[in-house]
Amino acid sequence: MTLGIRMTTSSGVSRRIQQCIEHIQQQDWEGALVNLFPALDKTAKKRRPKAGVGERIKAFLEEEESLFSAVATGNVFKGIHVDGVSITDALYKFGRTSIAHEGELDPRLEFNTGGSLTFGQNKWNLPTGYIVGMSLAVVVAPENAKESIDPKLGFNLFGEQHQLNSLWGQKSKVQAAIATKFGNPMLFERA
Repeated sequence: MTLGIRMTTSSGVSRRIQQCIEHIQQQDWEGALVNLFPALDKTAKKRRPKAGVGERIKAFLEEEESLFSAVATGNVFKGIHVDGVSITDALYKFGRTSIAHEGELDPRLEFNTGGSLTFGQNKWNLPTGYIVGMSLAVVVAPENAKESIDPKLGFNLFGEQHQLNSLWGQKSKVQAAIATKFGNPMLFERA
């Protein structure tokens, strides 16, 4: 037994996240999501092994919405509904489901580099930061603590640079940074 050394592995989760990052760097949002959603699903399955695909992915997105909306927008959005559809519903229905079944994003879901949000029954236009934030939610999930990735990759979280490998499974570290930024230590408390 070795103490103080964290054993790391590279599985489909870390390989998919690395491919997702490569697509983000190329501004290929659909390609990023094609790689992100399997990693997200595998993480959600570790968290809820008995839940069906839709149930576990939707639950993961809802649980992590504060984290990825903060990364995406610099604000925390949670539970916003427009015409009965939430951001997490749109990401699941028009993103993950469409990619898995049709091989492409549903035209009702678009991503922009300008940071704007547009919600509506037939159009959801989100900042590309949502893809980055969802990727980070997968990385920091405790279920992925033993993962590793290219050690040269980093992540800027509210002006502070982190080596991506130092964030695997470190959800509480990222939550603390977000709570500090927003001056709300109770931001991630369960209701």
